[in-house]
Amino acid sequence: MNAVAHIDTATLLRYGFIAMPLAFAGLPLYIHAPDFYTREFGISIGLIGIILLGIRLFDAIQDPILGFLSDKYARFRLVLLYVGAIILGTGMVGLFSFTPSADTAIIWFAIHMVLATTGFSLLTINLNMIGGFWVNESTERTRITSTREALGLAGLVLAAVFPGIASQFLTDAQAYSFLALTFVILLVVGIWLLQLFLKNLPAQHPIHQGFGSAKWSFFHLFTGEQKTYFLVCFLSYLASAIPAVLVLFFIRDYLQAEAWTPLFLICYFLAGAAVMPVWYALSKRFGKAETWLLSMMLAVFTFVWAYTLEQGAIVPYLLICLLSGFALGADLALPPSIMADRIEHLHHQADASQYFALLALLPKVAIAIASGGAFLVLDHFAFVPGEQNSAQALSGLILIYAIVPCLIKLLSAVFLWRDIRYQGGSYAHHTSH
Repeated sequence: MNAVAHIDTATLLRYGFIAMPLAFAGLPLYIHAPDFYTREFGISIGLIGIILLGIRLFDAIQDPILGFLSDKYARFRLVLLYVGAIILGTGMVGLFSFTPSADTAIIWFAIHMVLATTGFSLLTINLNMIGGFWVNESTERTRITSTREALGLAGLVLAAVFPGIASQFLTDAQAYSFLALTFVILLVVGIWLLQLFLKNLPAQHPIHQGFGSAKWSFFHLFTGEQKTYFLVCFLSYLASAIPAVLVLFFIRDYLQAEAWTPLFLICYFLAGAAVMPVWYALSKRFGKAETWLLSMMLAVFTFVWAYTLEQGAIVPYLLICLLSGFALGADLALPPSIMADRIEHLHHQADASQYFALLALLPKVAIAIASGGAFLVLDHFAFVPGEQNSAQALSGLILIYAIVPCLIKLLSAVFLWRDIRYQGGSYAHHTSH
């Protein structure tokens, strides 16, 4: 593998641009599609929820398989990327650009959600694996992941504002069809740029050739040397997932500031993208794991103040969105880069895609647990979204939204601190060449 002193921006963009359509697809798939099919076809939200839970379980089975296949057939990585793009594009277009009959809508929804999820996973696993082992210089890995995740955040911002703007001129059905078309255009550009990037790598590069004979090792990862690191990642993802699934309830039902929702989300995501270079610089100076630990403490000490907010506290919450968004940048950029360093340190490159498959699976599991757990607890407090709620119900909402994630994040930080001590510091200090 050839070390690279400093990767030029154009090359980074050719590699990372596809992260924008991938992130752009996330919000429509898990927020807009369920809402659209519920309102357009009268499907019960409970049935939609069961299907989404089933898809999460399907993810838990397919992600390790996709990771293993990506390792085993590494020499066909470009083909795998094309297959992922075609499957994802088919799922998105089917969901939003074709109108099924009322009788078949639920089956249509389920089939195309599975297609979109499968394509999304296959692309994400391979994209992250390429980013981890494109170069063997540790600090450049962080530049690669930072650029990729910043472009992903730009895709999230675009997806967040798209429906609101399109709905001013189009019907819901037309707006979602236009959304799917926009996604396909971004995806085609992204896969074309990624193809150019891969073709510009030397023919003998390990990304083209693979690292050796892959073996099924996914379940071993849970008990292997990096089990504590995976626990750190899962707890960190869970701490982020809980406020993510409750943020609309908090803004609308607690703050009474629903009209400000787009601004809050945009500030959060843009803050995460804007501060990526800062986390990169800090990771070069202090180490990646140590910098991630610092960002976790920033997240806790800023987000916990949400518990003190009262109705109409728009400016304080906007400040919280900005500061916690800063921490988001490190949460996105550093874990995959640290993972690549550790895979290299262990000489497990032949199974690298399976490592990244597990890393991709953890946030999905976290979202599923956060959704189920948070909604059950809110039901216990008799909280009803969009209705006039009692003081007790709102107290339950703010407790779960602001305090529980901070406690989980602190626990994640403790495990990361212990892991740093056990490992003797970031591998970044040991693997740079």
